[in-house]
Amino acid sequence: MKLYINAFKQGIAKVFILSRLSLPLISTLGLTLAAVLTVVAVANTLLLKPLPDIDENNLHYVELNLEFNEGLVVPFFSDLRRVASAKQYWGKQLDWGYLSPNNTNVSIANTDINVTSFNASTGTPEILGLELLFGQSSTIENAEEGIWISKSLWQSFFGSATDISRMTLRIEGSDVPVFGVFDNYTSLNTVSLSDDMPEQVWRFEKLDDSLASPDTITLNMGPITVVRGPMSALPQPSDLESWFIDYANNDITAERARDFLLSKKVVGQVSSYRDAFIGDSEQLVFVLIIAMVCLLIMACLNLLNLFIAHYQSRSKEFAIQICMGASVGKLRRLIFVENLPMFLMATLLGLISAGWLIKILPILAGDNLPLLDQISVDMSSVLLALIFIVLINVTFATIALLYVDKLALTDSLNSSGKGTPAQQKQIISKVLMVFQLSLACVLLTAASVSVKDSYNSAYQSLGYSMPNAYEVGLQVSDDTWRGSLEEFETYQGSEWQQLRQELTERLSTLGGEVFDINALPLTANVSMSAYPDPDTGDSVMIRPLMWAPEMLSAFDIQLLAGRDLTKDDIDMPNVLISQSFAIGRAGESEWMSMVGKEIKMGEDAEDIYKVVGIVIDIDPMPSGTLNVDAPEVYFSSPTRMNFDALSAVVIMPEGEVLTRDDVVNLLVGIDERLGEVSVVSMDERWDSITQATRLNMIVIAGLAGLTLVLAIIGVSGLSQMTASQRSYELAVRMATGAKQIRLLQLLMKESLWILIVGLSVGAIAGVVVYQYILGLFESAPSLDWTATAIINFALALAMLVSVAIPGWKVIRKDPMRTLREL
Repeated sequence: MKLYINAFKQGIAKVFILSRLSLPLISTLGLTLAAVLTVVAVANTLLLKPLPDIDENNLHYVELNLEFNEGLVVPFFSDLRRVASAKQYWGKQLDWGYLSPNNTNVSIANTDINVTSFNASTGTPEILGLELLFGQSSTIENAEEGIWISKSLWQSFFGSATDISRMTLRIEGSDVPVFGVFDNYTSLNTVSLSDDMPEQVWRFEKLDDSLASPDTITLNMGPITVVRGPMSALPQPSDLESWFIDYANNDITAERARDFLLSKKVVGQVSSYRDAFIGDSEQLVFVLIIAMVCLLIMACLNLLNLFIAHYQSRSKEFAIQICMGASVGKLRRLIFVENLPMFLMATLLGLISAGWLIKILPILAGDNLPLLDQISVDMSSVLLALIFIVLINVTFATIALLYVDKLALTDSLNSSGKGTPAQQKQIISKVLMVFQLSLACVLLTAASVSVKDSYNSAYQSLGYSMPNAYEVGLQVSDDTWRGSLEEFETYQGSEWQQLRQELTERLSTLGGEVFDINALPLTANVSMSAYPDPDTGDSVMIRPLMWAPEMLSAFDIQLLAGRDLTKDDIDMPNVLISQSFAIGRAGESEWMSMVGKEIKMGEDAEDIYKVVGIVIDIDPMPSGTLNVDAPEVYFSSPTRMNFDALSAVVIMPEGEVLTRDDVVNLLVGIDERLGEVSVVSMDERWDSITQATRLNMIVIAGLAGLTLVLAIIGVSGLSQMTASQRSYELAVRMATGAKQIRLLQLLMKESLWILIVGLSVGAIAGVVVYQYILGLFESAPSLDWTATAIINFALALAMLVSVAIPGWKVIRKDPMRTLREL
């Protein structure tokens, strides 16, 4: 026992005395362990721990998606009436809930607050299992008359008061009483929200009452349909698809809309709430775990080579202990105890660093990773870290003395210590280096393809520039008024035109350039329209856009043929079409001939439009968020526009910022039926839309950089060890006339086969592994041979430099001084 205590004390001293060994181990292993523990903590929270705020037992997501094209899938259960019809169809065995999240502003005591608003069917929080803290259930008879708030909003702005009878808040221009307080709803995928606010409000509508109104024939992204009930009573995907056909034939009265819906492929899906909530994050977590474990292995291989070199230099010490009766097993136990202080310090550094990494996860991941506030380093993380460290220490102690034998140790005692003794075999180090290079090739191949794809998605050409532009809007909250606004014979002189004119006139006082269009070219809400092709009868999808004078030049949208629209074209059936639309109608070679032609985009006589110009295609949604391939059509008057919001675009001078406070007072009094003011900049929208893609690019690029650094450290360490062990031989050769460049070539030649074997095996393995990944993840980009070749060439070049520099440092020393020191 005394030997082990002395070994432990010697290990503590070695942390400070032998910093060349202890610092690389503690820092490299500790920081790599931190990354592994962080990913494990994320996996534990997302995949294993119960969801914090709801009861997920027998709770399911029900989805019915229409596939418009390969990348554009739109949920059909985006309307409350359709969920009510499904509930009626499947009877009372299942409890159905509907939930549509969005962002809005409310006012409490004259304080404006941005909140997450849930428009839901009555009873949905109870179906979810969300706890009611105070007040009445959402199933009360007059639920439509009140509002429910979340725990965070209740605590922040109502002081946690238990008497809610006098609580009110102002929303959409009306004062609404607070009927109850629910727990915060955090187990929600918030990708569809521009801001994930902890303050939440709930408004309810009865499912059965929605059946009294006809289907609105709208499709929106974001609403959620949940069902609670036994597995045996759940609808199967084929049942959902059959119900859709029945609903479309019986409840969609507009023939054109019905034919359009029935022409699309429909896919039903029923999944557990957790699976749907986690979504692609589950695959991301598994990929990160594999990547982190690979990096941990690479770090361990580097340190193992360092340990092998260190313990081979102590061969005389081991020879003496064996001659005195110590067994190899006992030596390994002593080495384990001696290294324990360094490994424990690495564990401590890993746990502390993991805690800090988890704290900055919300900054790194934004809204792209759910339940971030639930992720933490707990006792299971500590236990896992200790298990990792013990296993690594045992492995190091075992391999460090793998080649110990008594004959070699006796020779070591009899030798002068010069040259490379038999005890200092490098076979293990070289095999480990080949494995490490192969592993690095695999990781860098996958990383290079992912980084390039993310970069191309985030920074692709959109077809327009991004000036200092802002979208200013007021929500139209009155459904009856919205319907009356849509009814006009001519746009000029209509109520809608007068409202838009007043909006643009008020905005013009801000000092920027105002455009009478309802949305920025870069938009998170894509509106599409369909019409029957007069020749084939098939439904044709277009993306109707508003036009304004000088709009094309302001956003650098290129006019390819014909002319731009003018003010004289307003209320005339003249349009601009995109190049893809022209090609679809006239072909690749004759698309310019569409200028001057008439196209029929509907069944009525007034649905005939004349093409006056052709513009370049634009992408409304970068980053591949949605594959919107419907061509753009610019109308001179807003005949096919969305009346949900009164909005316009303002381009401010460079350097000036337009905020909501700048326009709120300016727009007061336009119409009391208009809701809260929203102001979104083009840059903010781009940041929001591309956030997930850019995060993926940065994280993967960081992993690739760390992989490259670990590979460089490993190769340079092995090269340094080889050159140091042969320093006596190299000094003798230099003293007898050998040139330095010749000796460097000798060292490079011996290391070259390691690089060739490692990089060759790694390149082949990288391609094979990535092809396997393509089979697991349908959304993964295809293998980019150019990027793969470049990254492997860069790795090979870095490895050659890593071999040459340490060897050259040994060779360039004075040979006589080297011989005297040995």
